[in-house]
Amino acid sequence: MRRARRRRTPRPDASASRRRPLTPPPDRPLTLLQTSDWHVGSPLHGRGLGLPPELRRARREEVDAAAERAVAAGLAAGADGMLVPGDLWDSESVPPQAVARVLEAFAAFAPRPVFVAPGNHDFAGEGGFYDPAVLRALGMRPWPENVVVFRSGRFETVPFAGRADASVTGRAFLSQAVETGRPLGDPPRRPDGAYALLLLHGSLETYAGPDAAAGRKRTAPFSRDELLAAGFRWAALGHHHSFQAVEDGEGRPVAAYSGSPAGRGLDETGPRSFLKVTLLPDGGNAVEELPADDRGVHDLRLDVSGLDAALARERLAALLASARVGARDLVRVTLTGAKPHGASLDLALPEAAVRPASLLLRDRTAPGRDEEPDERTAEGRFLAAMTGRLSSAPDERSRRVVELATRLGRDALAGRALLPEPPEEF
Repeated sequence: MRRARRRRTPRPDASASRRRPLTPPPDRPLTLLQTSDWHVGSPLHGRGLGLPPELRRARREEVDAAAERAVAAGLAAGADGMLVPGDLWDSESVPPQAVARVLEAFAAFAPRPVFVAPGNHDFAGEGGFYDPAVLRALGMRPWPENVVVFRSGRFETVPFAGRADASVTGRAFLSQAVETGRPLGDPPRRPDGAYALLLLHGSLETYAGPDAAAGRKRTAPFSRDELLAAGFRWAALGHHHSFQAVEDGEGRPVAAYSGSPAGRGLDETGPRSFLKVTLLPDGGNAVEELPADDRGVHDLRLDVSGLDAALARERLAALLASARVGARDLVRVTLTGAKPHGASLDLALPEAAVRPASLLLRDRTAPGRDEEPDERTAEGRFLAAMTGRLSSAPDERSRRVVELATRLGRDALAGRALLPEPPEEF
């Protein structure tokens, strides 16, 4: 089990307090459990891990249990409330029973309040699970009384039940369409009170997690400067799937993505967390990552150039050990480098090595440079042509496409089964 990491910051200097109106100091901390991007109901296919059916079913259950795990973590942490900035489920076609689990879990958190700002996957448009009429039609319980769901596309502010010194401001996505407008371009008014909280589902422009690649996920963009200028004591951010904090000019964390609580694919590697956020009466903030998942996802690479099978097995075991791969983890290892044509690497792990629950080996090796293709054969002519294409590939993506085409072509010529991978593997 990964140890929780805790980040504390000193009380901000007096000049920071002069930048906004003074409010009476609170007499006690406010402790929050922050979580988002559960994506319950995810199908888990095409995620690059190649899970067998039984393990895929088990992982789907672990993803769908996010609400129960979040509530348990919040109760154990002594949280005064829960902040959930969106994407509780993966799509509007999620099975009703998956949403029913969320409702029951939130009810078990009562009387502590839960604040939900629907995102682009669980948007709050008509006909969805945030619509009371839909729940009645399906014979489901209503949203629990301790849950506040923001249902407007404009920012609204609501009180924090039981805390006169706290409020929560948030908005909802009303469809799954990409939002190009800047939600903090005209920021909401910061309410009075020591603990003014913001729920925001969108894309921080300096987010650097694995799921930020090529900006494909970017929606409702905002900058660090816009976030700081809004002046909220804490901003709970959702949409991106890895933990990342935002600090003010004094080094105090004032916002964060908690990340998703369970890795579903290769864009969700690394530790998965809930956040325990403690806002202190003296103006300091403390952020603690609480382990949310005991099954990690790893995407590793191993250069097998010049290795025989025995040495390759040793290197593979060492790679898994250095990455701290556990017995429940899901792992993909991409084999790279050059190996002699026709060579076979038997990479069965040594007896003493930790065996993860799933280990997918992806062959991206190329023929050794010292081996000239025999152009008298069909395979030789094919390899010569693909080598030329590889050398002229304009970018890394094009190289990966050529490498995959080369491997599949060699398999076809050798009579081996062709197993193309999903497009995102490129």
